[in-house]
Amino acid sequence: MFLEKSYYKTNFHLALPIILASMGQSFVQMVDTIMVGHLGTTELAAVAFAGSVTYNALVIGMGIAMALTPLTGQSYARNEHRVTSVLLQNSLSLNSIISILIAGLLLALMPFLKYFGQPKEVIEICYPYFFIISLSFIPQLIFLSFKQFMEGIGNTKAAMVITISANLLNVVLNYLLIFGKFGFPQMGVTGAAVATFISRLLMPIAFILYLHFKANYKRYLSFFAFSNLSKYYHIRLLRLGVPIAGQMFLEFFSLLGVTVMMGWVSTVALAAYQIVITIVGTTFLIAAGVSSSTTILISQAFGRKNMLELNKQFKTGFQLALLTMSCMAIILIFFGKYIAMIFSNDPEVIELASGFFIVAGIFQIIDGSQVSLLGALRGINDVAKPMKYALISYVFVAIPFAYVCGFVLNLGSWSIFAGFLAGLLTAAILYYNRFRKVVRKHVLSMSK
Repeated sequence: MFLEKSYYKTNFHLALPIILASMGQSFVQMVDTIMVGHLGTTELAAVAFAGSVTYNALVIGMGIAMALTPLTGQSYARNEHRVTSVLLQNSLSLNSIISILIAGLLLALMPFLKYFGQPKEVIEICYPYFFIISLSFIPQLIFLSFKQFMEGIGNTKAAMVITISANLLNVVLNYLLIFGKFGFPQMGVTGAAVATFISRLLMPIAFILYLHFKANYKRYLSFFAFSNLSKYYHIRLLRLGVPIAGQMFLEFFSLLGVTVMMGWVSTVALAAYQIVITIVGTTFLIAAGVSSSTTILISQAFGRKNMLELNKQFKTGFQLALLTMSCMAIILIFFGKYIAMIFSNDPEVIELASGFFIVAGIFQIIDGSQVSLLGALRGINDVAKPMKYALISYVFVAIPFAYVCGFVLNLGSWSIFAGFLAGLLTAAILYYNRFRKVVRKHVLSMSK
């Protein structure tokens, strides 16, 4: 059942910096939530709403950026260093264009936020936060090109160091700008957005300096030339990235649906949900990190056409994700109330969040399974079918199930969140069957 220890150590050593880097990013969001939560329940709900809407646009760029990892891993495994550099350059070009388009789309959406059915006071507070966070996606997506490139060649530590350093700065700026400490203006919710923008702006700059001064990686920058920018590589990245982005968008779109439904219930329900989804989003990064390391290892095995190694890496990643998320589930179920008390002083919010955390525990195990399977599929460049499966799972199963549970059967606000589990379970089953089918097909083709 279990493989040699070396497989788990290799995967975990790759995954750990990814997890820490992602958690560093999530930590900033968590600090925002804690600090803003102490401003008031309405402010907390405003950040929850604005964050959910903007993040659904961000995942499009994130998905396209993620296409670089398996392509880099495969070319790097074949020692095609010039091709690897060309992929990075074209990813930077593509992501710059997409980030500007996403920011423009979000800014155009601002006048229509009042039609989302949220409380009027929530919408009024969220406008400046929404505006600044939308602009911050431009440097963030440029940074992601560097991050995904380095992960593809097996270096996951650089992004961790840069992310954590930038986020420590973000925490300090949060404190100064939200509450107006040490002579800085008291900006409240807007201060949290400004702090995030500054830290995200510095991250791609830091990565350029890292590559320039590191002898092992400077060669990838030395290959840069205007002639390397090509329609072929842009299309290649898009063909792999758009389905990944589509799958991610559909999953987060359904979560946005849950967020909007919580707002229909009450401001208290939305605030409680924001606390839980902030924690769940953080613990999920453990499974996502394992999924990313699995993508790297599988893509390199796939580049060498070693199917036996590929299957071992899949099994390793799946088992690690299941184990870690089971541990997280136990923590959330038994300590959810105490976690909620860190974020809010409102007894109603704490009580409601405690119930949500029980649902979140089950959520962890299923979500960890499906993201691990997705990582394996991306490693073998199979992304079109998973996007279709995401459409079925999240649009046709998760959202209707959540609405029926919450508003037709009137089971309570907790059941809206629970309804999303049906979509996650459907996705996990479909992804597993797809991976097995594709791997069998490749094995048969190689044996002929």
